Amino acid sequence: MIISAHVTHKSADMKALELIGRHDEKALLHHLRRIQGVKECAVLRTCNRVELYAVTDEPSTTRNGMEAMVSRFIPFDHEQNLVQFRSDLESIRHLLRVSSGLESMIVGEDQIQFQVKRAYELAESEGCIGPILSLIFRKAISVGKKVRTETKVNKGAVSIGSAAVDLAERLLGSLEGKTILVIGAGEMATLIAKHLIEKRPNAIFVSNRTYDRAVELAWYLGGQAIRLDSLYDYLHKCDIVLVATSSPHVILDRARVEKAIAKKGEGEKLIIIDVSFPRNVADDVRLLKNVEMHDIDGLRDIAQENIMRRKKEVFEAERIIAEELSLLEKKLEEMGASEVIRALRQKFEAIKEVEIRKAINRLNHSSEDIETIVTDFANALANRFLADPTEMLKLASREKRVEILKAARELFRLEESKNVS
Repeated sequence: MIISAHVTHKSADMKALELIGRHDEKALLHHLRRIQGVKECAVLRTCNRVELYAVTDEPSTTRNGMEAMVSRFIPFDHEQNLVQFRSDLESIRHLLRVSSGLESMIVGEDQIQFQVKRAYELAESEGCIGPILSLIFRKAISVGKKVRTETKVNKGAVSIGSAAVDLAERLLGSLEGKTILVIGAGEMATLIAKHLIEKRPNAIFVSNRTYDRAVELAWYLGGQAIRLDSLYDYLHKCDIVLVATSSPHVILDRARVEKAIAKKGEGEKLIIIDVSFPRNVADDVRLLKNVEMHDIDGLRDIAQENIMRRKKEVFEAERIIAEELSLLEKKLEEMGASEVIRALRQKFEAIKEVEIRKAINRLNHSSEDIETIVTDFANALANRFLADPTEMLKLASREKRVEILKAARELFRLEESKNVS
């Protein structure tokens, strides 16, 4: 059975997400693997979701273990609906939707597809993935590609980065002529940068823990790179600060932001938008006078508008997901037989090889006619193939286990064989 637990932007705010999201994927993965009954597992962690997937032969025990695991990080009441649990097809359908960008805050975003792939690769490298989750995650990745190829769900500005720039523009009316500081130079910061260029700001500063990365991004933007330890020397010059790093620590704290604000002109505001996960701006910075602070929770209105614009494409994506889920369900249903089929083929391939070598030896070293050798080969093959089933059917008959006799008739289609000439 497949069981999954989901803490996402749909049911939890950033504070709750951060409580579990501050732990990296590998730590969460190994914690999940130790839960009783878990045979396979994977963890998907992004800026607005933490999801745990497990294959188990002890569903009730594993579910309890997953609840206990989540509650270690996030104290939650079942009535809050903070954590959603799904099982089997519902878990799989959800993962296909996630990879296709339909469960994202910004519907259609591309980053999630690569994050699903990373989750799969991490679980595989840590020895946590088996045949079931391997099949499901590979299908999710391919469905994500198919949805983006066959629909326009990801066309246009569809990322947390683009939404952050949209929010900044709404708050300021326009970014033209404004001075902007980007903290971070990774994937999210680069997405923000791409959308900033077309807004024609006056100046862009880029700061990052790795200075060389800041230089690269600043060059791309036509801006100026600044070292992280010089950050507060530039803060007062800015109209808006966009924070997007992968650091697990606070970068902007209240005391130093307050000092920077004091250097600004009377009544001048500083807008801070933090889309990092976990957040890199101390929560009490929002209490400062003349500071307006937003995080991923503040992008919900833009996210809702994005959903409305893409309704038609979402409908088409849902159709693709339904078709692919049906195909995947059949493969999973057949998976239980695959090991038996493989063992059966191995056994009879070995028998066949022995009989072929005997027949070839007779052909090369005997004066017998070919028809006799071929007939003997076919008889030997049939007798050896049927020896074990024949013995087991006789035993079943002696023990009056009619269900085995009935199953044999069905398995080998013996009623149909009467018509074979």
